[in-house]
Amino acid sequence: MRSWWVRLRRHDPERNAAEYVSGELPRRAIRWFETHLLDCEDCWREVLLGRLGRAAAEDAREPVPRGLRDRVRASVQMTGGAGGEER
Repeated sequence: MRSWWVRLRRHDPERNAAEYVSGELPRRAIRWFETHLLDCEDCWREVLLGRLGRAAAEDAREPVPRGLRDRVRASVQMTGGAGGEER
């Protein structure tokens, strides 16, 4: 018998893998999807690509220089930009 989650949506490897990798799937859907991965080459490939993409994005992040947050806040306060006024 097919899972409730599968009955609600069509097979979309890209979307399903993206939701799985990002942690957006409900717990019951995660269990079903992990079992499904063993038999579905398309979903397996999309999960692998999603994980590689997330890892590349994490590696590309640069640390913010120390004190930048405080300097930006001080600059905004000095110019009066914190009030949300329209220009």
